Order: sequence, then C-alpha cells, then structure tokens
Amino acid sequence: MRIPQGTRVHRGLIAVAWLALALAGCGRSGTDGAPVAPPALRRVVCASPAVAEIVFALGCGDRVVGVSEFTDWPPEAAARPTIGSAFAPNRERVLALAPDVVLTQGQSVALETFARTQGIGFRTVPLDTLADLRAAIAAFAEIFGVPDRGRELLEQMEADFAELPAREPISVFIALGHAPGDLAGLMTAGPGTFLSEIVALAGGRNVFADVATLWPKISQESLVRRQPALVLDVQSMPADDARRAALAADWEKLGFRADQVRIVDEDVLLKPGPRAAQAAARVATALDGE
Repeated sequence: MRIPQGTRVHRGLIAVAWLALALAGCGRSGTDGAPVAPPALRRVVCASPAVAEIVFALGCGDRVVGVSEFTDWPPEAAARPTIGSAFAPNRERVLALAPDVVLTQGQSVALETFARTQGIGFRTVPLDTLADLRAAIAAFAEIFGVPDRGRELLEQMEADFAELPAREPISVFIALGHAPGDLAGLMTAGPGTFLSEIVALAGGRNVFADVATLWPKISQESLVRRQPALVLDVQSMPADDARRAALAADWEKLGFRADQVRIVDEDVLLKPGPRAAQAAARVATALDGE
C-alpha cells in the first residue's frame, strides 16, 4: 500500500521524536519497578520496538502479547496487537491484554503510572549506548530465566562487530529529521549515543562528537564550518528515487557534492537492538559508497 506523502512525513517525524525521547538521557532514571520473578512473566507487553526485538531475540517472543507502534521486527512481533506509544498508551488495550509486566526503554511516566495503578509489573531500561544495550540484553535474559541465551546473543553480537572491516576514519555528519526541502530542523547524534558509536564502528568519525547534548539541533552554518567529508542522511522510512533526489538536492545547496551524500533508510539504525552489528555493517557499506 502506498502511503500518502503527508502521512509518510508525519510518521517520519514521529519516529525521529521516538528516537530523541526514548533514547535520550531521560532514560537514565533507571526506574526498574518491583522485582518480577521469571515464572511470573507469562504475558508481556513490550512498549518499545527495541525492547521487543531483544525479547524475541532471547527466544521469549511466545510470551509477548502486545507491542508498541513502530514495532516491525521480527515479523512475529509486528503481528502482535499494538498498545499505541509508550508516551500515550491506549489504556483499554493494555488492560484487555492482561499483562504480567510492561517492559520499555527510557522514561515513560504515563505508562509507568498507569501500570502501577493497575497492579501491573513495570520495568524500563536505558538504551542510550551500546553498553546500555548489552546490559539490557543481560537484564532481560535474567528476568525471563534464559541467562544462557542472553550470553549467546551477546557473544554473537561481539563476534559480528569483530567482523567489521578496519578503515581509516572518515569525518561524517549524521543527519536526522531531514525532510525534502527542509534543512531547518536537522538533528544529529551527539557523543556517547548508540548511533554515534555505530558510525564509529563502521569507520566514521562523528563531526559533532564534541557537543554537550545527546541529540542536538544543528544549524546549517555550524554544519558547513565542520566540513564533514560525508553526509550520512538517516531516513526513518523507505526513500524512493524521487525522495532521494530531493534529499540530495538539499545538500547540494549547502555545497556538498552528490558523491558526498549517503542516504540510508533502514530503520535498524534507529533502534538500539540485537541487530546493532548489522546496522554498523550497513553504515560501513554506505560510507564506501555502496
């Protein structure tokens, strides 16, 4: 089904907003909720696409009865009933699913308050960095009672990272939130973020790795002054030829040649989950111009 352009832009902005809010430092609150014994986890709601990926990768997808919007991997997770977003959950749907626990990332005040009021277990983890991702995989493996599977998943992820080719670092601007014809609302990934770390593993050097915030807004002037060798334009939705041409034209107005622009539209780059090494591999191929 072809999504109308206006709807596509709206969904893209929501996805970028999810990234900024769910991955940002607000997740550092570390609210774990009441301890939940593994045998109690029979009906689970994953209120984050990344959390859903982790739970399914741990082999516990059969316990997931609901997911949040934008959950699209694996396909079995995408087929589960949705509860809306963690920031504005559909309370009736959550209650109808009768979960033992709600798992999410970052700070989700509305969902946490609702879950506690209804006597539903709640746990949230930060997913700002690769270290957070490793810790989340280990933590969920423990509470689901599958620690061995958690270790296997972590070992495989590290092995996949080790397979990434070594290269001389190339300066990169990581562009987020770019819609065709609009360079006014650009965001980027600051230091210590999952996306910045992925780019570094792929052989890129984030030109905004020295800023003070995790997901800063960037002016055109400051970008031009940094003179990155490449622009990595991360899109949150599939980009057809017409959209790609329009995106590239915007960068040309700032003085970037067509061969300096890399448009990547795989949303795995925006989800800190078990496919992190695949995301890094995709960035590596993009930096090579493929």
